[in-house]
Amino acid sequence: MFFLMRTAFWLTLVLVLISFGSEEKAEATVDPIKAFFAAQATVSDLGGFCSRNPQVCETGGEALSAIGARARDGARMVYEFIDSKSDTIDETKVAAKEEFSELTTGSTAKLGTLTAPDLSQPWTGIETTGVQAQSEIGPVPRPNPRAI
Repeated sequence: MFFLMRTAFWLTLVLVLISFGSEEKAEATVDPIKAFFAAQATVSDLGGFCSRNPQVCETGGEALSAIGARARDGARMVYEFIDSKSDTIDETKVAAKEEFSELTTGSTAKLGTLTAPDLSQPWTGIETTGVQAQSEIGPVPRPNPRAI
């Protein structure tokens, strides 16, 4: 759970930083000093802070809205960048072969691939060297008897 929260925080931070280069102005601007004090008050008073400090809750909501808008802009910029790169594939650099070799296409339609020298050698079967394989079984481990 903590990993997901940490990942969401860092992704939001990256998307916010990406959107700082955009030409569009944010609709809602938040004073950074107010946002800092709002975050500090939120941490110190987590239980029911909106009922006791409605102004802090309102400022925190505005800050989250502004951060969300920046993150959305950053995500849109990343998506447009990736989308523009996938649309600009240079088709002239893609080599189109009209003839495909069987090696590259994996064709198995051609049967009878043995050559005449391959067919002229007789089948010898399994070669044995005359040495019998030893099939000794070693000592079998047994559990120790339990003392009663």
